[in-house]
Amino acid sequence: MSFDMRLNALKNSFHYIYVFLIVGPGPFRLDLIYYFKADFIMYLQKKYFAGLTVDVEKYHTTKFNSKKITRSANINRTPENMKKVNERNAAKNLRRKINANFTAGDYHLILTYRPEERALNPEDARNDLKRFLDRMRRHYKKLEKELKYIAVAEYGKVSMHFHMVVNGGVLPEEINNGRVGLRVLDDSGDYIKLADYLIKQTRKTYNDPEKAVFKKRWCSSRNLKEPEVETNIVKADSWREYPKAPKGYMIIPDSIEYGVSEITGYPYQYYRMIKIPDKKQKEKKRYVKNNIRHPAQC
Repeated sequence: MSFDMRLNALKNSFHYIYVFLIVGPGPFRLDLIYYFKADFIMYLQKKYFAGLTVDVEKYHTTKFNSKKITRSANINRTPENMKKVNERNAAKNLRRKINANFTAGDYHLILTYRPEERALNPEDARNDLKRFLDRMRRHYKKLEKELKYIAVAEYGKVSMHFHMVVNGGVLPEEINNGRVGLRVLDDSGDYIKLADYLIKQTRKTYNDPEKAVFKKRWCSSRNLKEPEVETNIVKADSWREYPKAPKGYMIIPDSIEYGVSEITGYPYQYYRMIKIPDKKQKEKKRYVKNNIRHPAQC
């Protein structure tokens, strides 16, 4: 076995300890003496960076675990369970997409039809939305801005309508075919309620070929940023029951989840963090007087 092959084996293996010996004379080289199996306990940690928020997932897999980690036998992969898991994952993905691309001052638009101009089928609704987006792009271009958007379709009892998240700007005065409701995004930086609401709107129509406007749960412009993903392999026998946030971030208390995955059967932990604004960090500083910690004085 060549040195390069041995080195690659070392990089790709996490269950073996390799022992090398430097031998000479001449230029130093490494020679493999022996290896033995080590029962490391490991798990995967994924971090999703999206705007001011960071999602953290910790979980064991078939590859990254040990004999001390027992896989649950109660894995429930029923169609109904998988449907719920897929919807939860869709809400997470949409939330990260919104958090990464939109902020305070951007818009949540609700596009509704006038009764006499309602779309008769999903294809007509798609064409109406396309015309609306073309107008928006031309309008934003005049403002020297680039339109960014995420759109979701909802089919109600009588007619369909659209929800859109768009970057802030001055909207066109005239809107063809209907009315536009406008809500301004707050400065929280975490739009979990909006994402959950939008995914909920797709529940009735997403898998219905007669009502589905899009092939996916939502459609979006191509100029959106993807959340940054950082994956690490952690060699540890467990994780903190209550995680600790790094400096400058705080953990959103009601976001912490842990238990056994109903899909894989392995333990997991999930939580979300949000960046602390500089002003709030200063307000949280403490000073010490007579060995007693006091709130910072203004």
